[in-house]
Amino acid sequence: MTRRLVPAALLLLLLALSLRERDRPPAAHRAEWLAAGDVHVRAARFGSGDTTLVLLHGFGESLMAWRAVADRLAERHRVVLLDLPGFGLSEKPAAGPWDLRAMHARLEAFVAEWTRGPVVVVGHSMGGELAAALALGDTTRIVSAVLIAPAGFGLGQVTQSLPDALAGAIGASTPLVLPVRDDAWLAGPPERLGYDPLTDPATLRTAQAVMEQFDFGGLRPRWSALRQPVLLIWGSLDPTIPVSTGESLAVVIPCARLAVLPGALHRPHQSEPDTVVAEIERFLSRRPERCDI
Repeated sequence: MTRRLVPAALLLLLLALSLRERDRPPAAHRAEWLAAGDVHVRAARFGSGDTTLVLLHGFGESLMAWRAVADRLAERHRVVLLDLPGFGLSEKPAAGPWDLRAMHARLEAFVAEWTRGPVVVVGHSMGGELAAALALGDTTRIVSAVLIAPAGFGLGQVTQSLPDALAGAIGASTPLVLPVRDDAWLAGPPERLGYDPLTDPATLRTAQAVMEQFDFGGLRPRWSALRQPVLLIWGSLDPTIPVSTGESLAVVIPCARLAVLPGALHRPHQSEPDTVVAEIERFLSRRPERCDI
């Protein structure tokens, strides 16, 4: 008698799981895999408005780094966020290259193909350097920039002292702390669900190659050429790129305002999302061609 009940119990369990899956609300957004020059990247596009915000995350992270602020920003603007080439669920070609010029060219192609209208580039850390490079390269469509503790002027002494191999390993393990998925927020196609960057050897290989090839101080002589309005956001206790760098950039960039968040570290958009969104909206509420920011 007991043996007869086992298949029935399993059937009921499977039916319950199926009903639970069917009743689960759909994800808020759907991911796309879009071309960025010679690679394809995971991206998400949502929101509405006259201006498009392109969000670029930092080294070792993914578009999920913007999870706490993206929906709020999308209430008034179109938002496009992506895994940088080589990171997250984006392609990681063995040949690279991963220097500033190559990464800039990929993102330049992405912005040209997948956005419309005026663009505001929003970047954090490595993504901040890339955002600034995009603004320097296109002064017509890119009307302003929001740079959160950007690289490009130099790193903190502790960060600079790390060997490239160790820094790459730290970056490759970042998904342990900042997961690359939230299926309730961003759904992906079934064929992509099995991919885990933590088990992909290309993740470590690419992270180490980026540390070797990407110049994290590569914009140092060019910051003064930025002509668009720029909002700099910094955590006062940032150990990776110290706030003194932000103070220097605020002097060098002709049209910049520095917002320092007391007590915040290197990722204020994650630890202080309400404050960061308020700062960005205040900045964007002004006419983008004006410099009295």
